[in-house]
Amino acid sequence: MKFDSPNRSGDRDSTATMSLGSASDAQTGPEDDAPTDRMAVHVVWEIGLLLLAGGVLFALTQSATGPFAEGSWQAFSAALAPLLMLATAMAVSLRVGSVNLAVGPIALIAAWMFVDASSNGSMVALAMGLGAAAFIGIVLATLSAWLRAPGWAASGAVGGAIGLWAGSAGEPSAFLLEALPNTGVLAALGAAAGLSLFLGLVGAFAGVRARLAPIRDTPAGERHGRGGLVFLGVLLSSTLAGAAGVVAAWTAVPETGAAGLPDPILLTVLALGAALLGGTSLMGRRGGVCGTVFASVMVLSLMWLAQARGWTFDPSWIALSAIVAGFLVTRLVEAMNTVDEEEAASTSRAGSLADLHEDDPLPADRTDSYEQYDEDLADLGSGGDPWAVSGGIPQAGTPAADPFGASGVFDDLRDTQGGYGTRFGPATDNDRRYGR
Repeated sequence: MKFDSPNRSGDRDSTATMSLGSASDAQTGPEDDAPTDRMAVHVVWEIGLLLLAGGVLFALTQSATGPFAEGSWQAFSAALAPLLMLATAMAVSLRVGSVNLAVGPIALIAAWMFVDASSNGSMVALAMGLGAAAFIGIVLATLSAWLRAPGWAASGAVGGAIGLWAGSAGEPSAFLLEALPNTGVLAALGAAAGLSLFLGLVGAFAGVRARLAPIRDTPAGERHGRGGLVFLGVLLSSTLAGAAGVVAAWTAVPETGAAGLPDPILLTVLALGAALLGGTSLMGRRGGVCGTVFASVMVLSLMWLAQARGWTFDPSWIALSAIVAGFLVTRLVEAMNTVDEEEAASTSRAGSLADLHEDDPLPADRTDSYEQYDEDLADLGSGGDPWAVSGGIPQAGTPAADPFGASGVFDDLRDTQGGYGTRFGPATDNDRRYGR
């Protein structure tokens, strides 16, 4: 009868592919093989941002002149709320790998629609402003997700189109709504901060980052299988930008005439600087939790402090400097998340049963160490005398050939007929008769 030998692949059998916890491995996808991002760098950086933002804000409150002294905390909150919304919108687009450089123009058109429809009531005005932002978000998300255009190119084209429209549309109608009250400003600021923290917490989960990994690793223009995530991220980013434009227009109500519209270029620069400075990576996927909030507070406080102290340069340069500093932060985040190759290899093999099937190589000087023992086992299996083999064991016929015969004590255990008898003496005829 012939038996099939076990299936082998090279020097390893089929069980070598099994690993501990295979039940859980079956439920995970290929993206789970990516090393887990290190959040420690974000925690340390955000603690530093908190200290810096707190120090600059304290210095601003001690200024006797400037916008903070004139408007107190209400004016600061009214300026911080739309900035935080825009920075969050930019951070979301960066996380899904499709940077939205049109957040400023989208905020502009949403503010224009909101102001122009203010004569029909606040609900209609909100619907017009947010609806316009959502429609542009769908167009931009379609370009980024399904046509797979790079985010900077798609958002640049959309932003340019909005700029051309704004140049020919003229001024909106007179703003007929009352200014947003203090409670509304605080509610908008609280909602912006809460949403930023919530999205940061969601993005901190390893499963979410693993799902975003194919977007980051796939070259632009190629399919990565995460088009739905890109679509939702860009749509959310555009809607937040529209909400920022509405809040900016609603809190800057003049006494007469049309409300002041936000500067789209300055808003885009501020949003990108605050998002990058907060720890969101330009490469996508990676980001912190509270960094966007702290960076927005610090950038706005620095700009107001420059105006309060009468510094000679334009405060807008601070926003541009935040982008340059954000490049350095991105480099820091990427460098601290780089996993050593040996560490990654040892981590990926931890707990694998494949290691149990691998024999360690013998030293170069011991390649034939077990040949003698192989011969001993072969002789024993063929019925030969184990004491008659060559090597370090004595040869037959020598005084020390049989260790039991050296003293003669165990001679009665050997069968003089050539075999072994019963347990306590030579075999008798009765023993042979009954097979003992």
